[in-house]
Amino acid sequence: MNYKDTSKENINAHIDRIIDVVDEIVENGIGKVTILTGGNACGKSVIRKLLPARLSSKLGIDTKEAGHLVCSTSMQLRTSGSSNYDIIASGMARMSADLPWLSTSEQTVNLVQQLFNSCVEKVEDESKKKFIVIDELEIGMSKETQLGACIWLNKIIKENKEKILGVLVITHSDTVVQNIESDNFINIDGMNREEWINREIIPVMPDDLSAWATELFCGIRDREKKS
Repeated sequence: MNYKDTSKENINAHIDRIIDVVDEIVENGIGKVTILTGGNACGKSVIRKLLPARLSSKLGIDTKEAGHLVCSTSMQLRTSGSSNYDIIASGMARMSADLPWLSTSEQTVNLVQQLFNSCVEKVEDESKKKFIVIDELEIGMSKETQLGACIWLNKIIKENKEKILGVLVITHSDTVVQNIESDNFINIDGMNREEWINREIIPVMPDDLSAWATELFCGIRDREKKS
């Protein structure tokens, strides 16, 4: 992705790609495990927020219930005091904020465990199933710990496959991409799995990232005003 090109044409093309990715997840991700990769400030969190409404439309569920279709965990959930789209709301956000006696990696794993438990413990029929989004499983983890988390996550997904609508793992980690047992791989820039793993690492300067993030936010805001 070219962070230096903040032209309206490029920003709008990128927003179109974000929407295409949401549609791809909804079309191909039900009952499956999908991995999503992309650079910082490229819209992965926007995709997470758009999923509930798109999934409810796909499944023919009243949009009023859309917010209950997706369970998600993210750095935002861990650090914010409220959430208007996650099934795990502000109380869980406060619970999952970093505790002084826990390492960041342990706190991340605990939050993912809480997420799965809350989503599968009372599933009695199809109407209770949730689509689970794990945003940056690798937060605070060494590669060794990431590998262990992947092995654990593969196991818990298999054990609960009949109780969930699907799983989306959003990640920046090569280790996670290579070790999560997934059905689908999506990269926002359109690379396949091998291309992404072997990509050339091009530096993104802080000023370029900040300018891009601001223009993308404004572009999404303007698109929402028109809709």
